[in-house]
Amino acid sequence: MRDLTATLSKIRLGEEASLIVKPPNRPDDRDDVDAVLVQSSPAYEFDDGEVTYRVVEDGGGYQVLASRDVADPTRTLGELRAVVNMTA
Repeated sequence: MRDLTATLSKIRLGEEASLIVKPPNRPDDRDDVDAVLVQSSPAYEFDDGEVTYRVVEDGGGYQVLASRDVADPTRTLGELRAVVNMTA
């Protein structure tokens, strides 16, 4: 988790990142999300133009939540496994 925290903290507003997520019901699979950081406090939020992704601490790791807009219910994408800063 320390590496994820360090990587997330280095991404600046407006920079694009790739979030590598392990879905809860598919342990041998992964989802990649490319989105732009739009908020870094209190939780990291990324937006790809259609969906907003919120990265939240969960025990010893991070979970990625997704919603289409404010009225849309939030769904859990899964556990954040890695973050790649696409702008750097």
